[in-house]
Amino acid sequence: MDARTAVEFIRLGRFPFLLSGFVPFTAGALLAFLLGARFTPGEFLLGYAAMAAAHLSVHYSNDYFDADADRFVETTAISGGSGVLRAHPSLRPAALVAAVVLMAVSVLIGYAFVVIYDYPAVFLAFGIAGNLLGWFYTAPPLRLAYRNLGEVTNMITFGLLMPGAGYFVAAGMLDLSFFAFALPLFLYGLVFIVSVEIPDMEGDILGGKRTLVVRRGRVFGFALITLAAALATAALAVFALTEIFYPVNFFPVALISLVPLLLALRGFLHRSPDRASALPHAVANIQGYFAFQGLLLLYLLAAAAGFLSGL
Repeated sequence: MDARTAVEFIRLGRFPFLLSGFVPFTAGALLAFLLGARFTPGEFLLGYAAMAAAHLSVHYSNDYFDADADRFVETTAISGGSGVLRAHPSLRPAALVAAVVLMAVSVLIGYAFVVIYDYPAVFLAFGIAGNLLGWFYTAPPLRLAYRNLGEVTNMITFGLLMPGAGYFVAAGMLDLSFFAFALPLFLYGLVFIVSVEIPDMEGDILGGKRTLVVRRGRVFGFALITLAAALATAALAVFALTEIFYPVNFFPVALISLVPLLLALRGFLHRSPDRASALPHAVANIQGYFAFQGLLLLYLLAAAAGFLSGL
């Protein structure tokens, strides 16, 4: 493999998108810390390494198993895969090998975490579940994204598994506080995946993908995105008003949630079945999603720093 091919192989991994897993993982860990959990940087880093390897494996396996379907879609900033295998089909075997190796690495790191830090084996189940969901998202025989289950899979991954793994690394368990926190994240997972599906609708039809947008159309997709964002904001407002996460103040988080909600509302007001008209609003929804995730993380980091400075 020459240097240019190696660069393309790395690009196939879409490393910047690892942030979509790192942020909820870290948010889960920080929330557990603010609610009284104690953990070390070593625990955090090793725990995240297990989930990161699983996440990266998904990038390689999805492009491999989606290679035929991706012939019909146009790669955008938010969808359509990396586009590498369309240009370099000779990399397909290497992509499959990378996906399998990264899955094995993820499980081994998870096992090491459980042994080194004497954690319940349930943590290892997070890594295994993440790997299996990611693999069968596009891999036969399940091919979840092709069987009306892609949205649920994404919501579980980024609303439950990633933040749950972070919370578990810090607290050593999952409790009712975590599952309440997971609810809006679960909804934002729906915002994310439906926004990604909007540009690819025609290509997914030709490629045989049974996404929600394929089944119901772009206009319905924008409506569902708005509903999910509104419900997430409502849940966060309830958290703020009831103080169920005391001593963590959720008013700033509820305010932050207005960013994706307002962008979703704008997309809904300008909803269109036409790809060219819909694409900018789908991109804006993804930007709103990442803005919320980033601002949430910054707020929790600031809260944790304030807590430490008060010790």
